[in-house]
Amino acid sequence: MAEPIPLPKKELSSKLVQEIAKNSNEIPEQYLHKNGFPQAIDAPDLWKDALLIDFSLLSSSSTELAKLRSALSEWGCFQVINHGMESSFLGEMIEVSKQFFELPLEEKLKCSAANDIFQGYGSDAIYAGNQTINWNDRLFVTLYPEEKRQLKFWPTKPEKFRGMIQEYSMKLTNMLEPLYKAMARSLNLEEDCFLKHQGKNGLITGRFSLYPRCPCPERVLGVKPHSDGATLAFLLPENGVQGLEVLKDDVWHKVPVIPGALFVNFGDLGEVMTNGVFKSVMHRVVTNDAKDRISVAAFCTPEDSKIIGPVSELIGDHKPQLFKRFDIHEFRRMFFENYAKGRRTIEALKL
Repeated sequence: MAEPIPLPKKELSSKLVQEIAKNSNEIPEQYLHKNGFPQAIDAPDLWKDALLIDFSLLSSSSTELAKLRSALSEWGCFQVINHGMESSFLGEMIEVSKQFFELPLEEKLKCSAANDIFQGYGSDAIYAGNQTINWNDRLFVTLYPEEKRQLKFWPTKPEKFRGMIQEYSMKLTNMLEPLYKAMARSLNLEEDCFLKHQGKNGLITGRFSLYPRCPCPERVLGVKPHSDGATLAFLLPENGVQGLEVLKDDVWHKVPVIPGALFVNFGDLGEVMTNGVFKSVMHRVVTNDAKDRISVAAFCTPEDSKIIGPVSELIGDHKPQLFKRFDIHEFRRMFFENYAKGRRTIEALKL
């Protein structure tokens, strides 16, 4: 399967979910999961204890390191607090993202990209093939490294947006090194182990998403089940609007929104690097019929020049190598193909 072909601006505007939701209560058939999908359960205590990590303690507390290892080994995700970003700043990040999606269509289309699906404003309707389409619109921008940013896709309105994106990028980048080092220490590895495999200029891509309210939430998903094509991903959700759900032991679990916390999930590239010790998590986004939902995600991947595979320290007589080695371009091709077919890319990477 070829990589998806982006839509021209004129055709894109007719495919934007925000426009569909605004103009009709009829949901086009390609967004409908005809047989519905299993509902998720609530387990709020999990996210107050085992899956809540205090970032400020990772460098000093063996208990917190053990929690980190357990969360990534068992669930592939956690929520993180005391990460250095004020709740007021995170709230402002969501608010300015919301203001962008409230702009006139003509203004937003200035940020659309005709030839790159990972840059600019658009819709998941750009994906080729016959798969069910996700109910969201999004703005993709490269956050890091700075020399790879394409500022022509960064909105100039609202006026604060660019500055907020810049500050958020810097704060996220500052979190990465301590987090990778903590992951390594939790596995009794040299603390720079994962940093070396990522490289100093590993890509961070930001995705600002709008999930419009949906009149048929029991049959429409904001994002269908998948695991991320990344090492790590950070998610900033909108306070008071739940939507993210994760899969554990064939049961879907609701992820509560904890004010001031970021949700962190492990991706397929992270599972490969740890030779399956840490797990990438299957997750989805549900819709609701009451209100729109905004989220800000950041996906972290290795430098393009890196060959990706399990770290040698996690291969041995006790644990054979589970995954092949590959480059990031090969992985992206495989990700598109498997995502379109509703399959996990991690399965295609196994030896």
